[in-house]
Amino acid sequence: MKQLLMKQTFELNRRFTIQDEAGQITYEVTGQVFQMQKNWQLLHKKTEVGRVTKQTFSMLPHVLVEVDGRVIATIQKTGAFIFSDYRIDSRELKIDINWSTMAFSVMYQGNKIGQGKRRWVRFGKQYELTVFDDAAEVLFLSVVLGLDRAKADKTVSTLFSDNWTGRKK
Repeated sequence: MKQLLMKQTFELNRRFTIQDEAGQITYEVTGQVFQMQKNWQLLHKKTEVGRVTKQTFSMLPHVLVEVDGRVIATIQKTGAFIFSDYRIDSRELKIDINWSTMAFSVMYQGNKIGQGKRRWVRFGKQYELTVFDDAAEVLFLSVVLGLDRAKADKTVSTLFSDNWTGRKK
């Protein structure tokens, strides 16, 4: 079991880090802000190990989560305006998430590989992450990035038209 902390701050260059328990940077995330198709790369020792892509030309917002060049999950907005939500599609993953608190757990092929929750801080965002399977660490972190991107887009696009019924999503 490993504890990680993903720290994001509001920066134009869209760079942030993922640190281990000792505070050592184990991963970096970089993104392009001024491109039509938005990408975020998960880097380990300057090598891309995962990627999250927001599809630009789709009817509803659509996020692809890739590991080793293979799409492992898609996160797509469903519904319109008043009752919008996100659907997560994956053959190998099961993701339980509470979109309002951003508490989640991820299962891969029936085994729980990680869980996390958003820590509310004054500037930026932080996620406390627990990885249960070291072999699936990159997979788990890529999924977390995809969930974060979907939530960020949902927050911006549906600020006044979200489903505020309080039910678990």
